[in-house]
Amino acid sequence: MFLDYFRLSINNLRHRKRRSRLTIIGTLIGIMAVVSLVSIGQGLENSVASELEELGGDKVFISPGGGVSGRFSDTTFKLTEDDLRAIRRSQSIENAEGIISGNLQVSFRRETEYMTIVGMPVSDEASGIFGIENTEGRPLRPTDTGSVLVEEEESTEAFDEEVLLRSSLEIENEEYSVVGKYTSSDTSSGVDGVMMPIDRAREVLDKPDEYGQITAKTRDGYTPAEAAEEIRRNLRNERGVDEGDETFNVRTAEDIIRSFNNQLSIIRGVLLGIGGISLLVGGIGIMNTMYTSVTERTREIGVMKAVGATKRQILALFMIESGMVGMIGGLLGATVGIGLSFLAGIAIRSSVSIPFQPYVSIELILGSVFFSFIVGMISGALPARKASKKEPVEALRFG
Repeated sequence: MFLDYFRLSINNLRHRKRRSRLTIIGTLIGIMAVVSLVSIGQGLENSVASELEELGGDKVFISPGGGVSGRFSDTTFKLTEDDLRAIRRSQSIENAEGIISGNLQVSFRRETEYMTIVGMPVSDEASGIFGIENTEGRPLRPTDTGSVLVEEEESTEAFDEEVLLRSSLEIENEEYSVVGKYTSSDTSSGVDGVMMPIDRAREVLDKPDEYGQITAKTRDGYTPAEAAEEIRRNLRNERGVDEGDETFNVRTAEDIIRSFNNQLSIIRGVLLGIGGISLLVGGIGIMNTMYTSVTERTREIGVMKAVGATKRQILALFMIESGMVGMIGGLLGATVGIGLSFLAGIAIRSSVSIPFQPYVSIELILGSVFFSFIVGMISGALPARKASKKEPVEALRFG
């Protein structure tokens, strides 16, 4: 019986191709928006969570004055050497290192651009904590006062010409020789730019007694959450502040992921609302088309009732037909939406350094198609009810 309904519905849609196509477009746009947004949003969420868990799953990030995750904050409160010692005293911490940064004008071959100047302790421990790896040249030495490293991507993008080894950069009227290039796997610390020993950076940036961020590595046997709580206690004692009045911010990778997901959820909610409006418009289009179809097929309805079709069968036929319109739009919308999400993935991977992969699953595709079928059926419920209530004699006299 149901196969007969579907076959009849498909035949009716074929006979009204132009109108059906225009009606399908409304559903297609709505489902396309929903599928692409869910795919991109979930893909971003999974990629960021994976990156932070892999690179910062055993780390705790301390910034001054309730700063933001990622780039260093510039506030009236500062992290000092005393704070670093208090963090290192924590039983749950294996090691901790601090870095400073600031934006300055950097000149290279008649070009001048603002770049991030990063000062970091010159040690294997610090390089390990911040995920620094030399890709060309040599690493910095404690005695380097006129040498710098340039982050690999920055070396090709900051200026028109690539910054090569032994190139000369001018910073604050001082010449610095590029002795190497590096990459950083720790994206949460924001150490991309021009790197120099921290003592030299303190002079260049005029930050003699502060850190922009301190990153601590958790000791085996402790979770980052436990380490973060111990660091908060030690820093409150060091600074003489009560709980709730902290002049510092302690975060773990889990906290950063949660904050990112909250922001992403707000954006995704707004965009999904726009997609929902498109679906509503599509549903109204289906309803309008089905009302027109009922009017045009009044005589056909009379014939079906005259040969024994019941109200329930007429109702089911028209509701399934409207559902088919929605389902076809949903299937096409899901296909286009997934295609758009993969195109967006290419754009995202070329602009940010995370291995982004759109989220695509059979559940997402089948769910969107089923949902669009239900939307179509609901939209066609009133026209179908109107069709089922037509009297056979009056219907046969129509037209």
